[in-house]
Amino acid sequence: MLRRHRLSVLKVFLILHVASTATLAPAHAWNAKGHRMIASLAFRQLSPTQQAKVAEMLTRHPRFTPDFAEPMPSEVRAGDAAARQEWAFQQAAVWPDMVRSGPPEKRAFHRGEWHYVNQPHFLNAAARTELADKLTINLAMEVPANATLDTAPLNIVQTIRFARKTIADQQTSPSDRAVLLSWLFHTVGDIHQPLHSTALFSPKLFSAGDRGGNMVKTAQAGNLHSLWDQFPGQADDFREARNAAISDSAKREFSVLGLQAVKSLDEKTWLDESHALAKSHVYTEEILTTLRRLEATAVNDSQTNTIEPIILSDSYLKVGGHVAQERIMQAGYRLGAVLKELVPE
Repeated sequence: MLRRHRLSVLKVFLILHVASTATLAPAHAWNAKGHRMIASLAFRQLSPTQQAKVAEMLTRHPRFTPDFAEPMPSEVRAGDAAARQEWAFQQAAVWPDMVRSGPPEKRAFHRGEWHYVNQPHFLNAAARTELADKLTINLAMEVPANATLDTAPLNIVQTIRFARKTIADQQTSPSDRAVLLSWLFHTVGDIHQPLHSTALFSPKLFSAGDRGGNMVKTAQAGNLHSLWDQFPGQADDFREARNAAISDSAKREFSVLGLQAVKSLDEKTWLDESHALAKSHVYTEEILTTLRRLEATAVNDSQTNTIEPIILSDSYLKVGGHVAQERIMQAGYRLGAVLKELVPE
């Protein structure tokens, strides 16, 4: 019992350490480690033939040399073909975040709206009554008939559906297929992060939404969105992410969860799961009580920047870390199942 207690305390300490050492950088939906873990989990759901097929598709990416081949670690480059293929999987999963910055030819691939959908969650009943009919949010689930790679306004569900359909179309060019394959890797991960499904609305603090928790300041990690992104860890390292994926998938609790997850490959279901988790485990009473008090005294949303950071409890951090582990596992298994459909044996 004493050993179990010590391990539990250590786990909470590690979660707190990750949170307290975070920066205030813009949140990207799971840090690189989370996305790389999802890619490695998916890699292990495929046969060697399927792994090779997907990796070959990614070599047709228009930015394969600067964004995939050149950053490859020397030990991966010197390793076997499977390691290089898994690197390509991981790099595809982080690539849509990579193109947020850099030279114009790189940033040309950035599609900010494709990462999320702000399904509304209201601070209280009064906020719902005042704002519900005024919101202008793209909540559509179907893909526009004229959607292309240059269609910026797609939300995350539309993006995943567009990617799956277009990759499967044999008329799609190899370069477009590779770009959309990278987006598929990334957004299947994003949609499992609860704060990429939901935004909190209130008349005074967040009349246009809290941007998926980005505007809710926390003592740990700077803001609520960053905190949830960082639960899987912050290291952008191929080997560490691969080993974490292998370790977690070896645990019966997580492997059973992953196998159950692949029974539903509908994007709307994944979104609904995240939205429910956002309401139950992200925007808890611990957070809402503070925000409701601030809302009652605020004059308008210009005061949002003066909100004092919320100090979250150890319990919140511990539960959040476990939820993140579960969502990473579900995303990895589901991505693998989707890839199997796209590249049959």
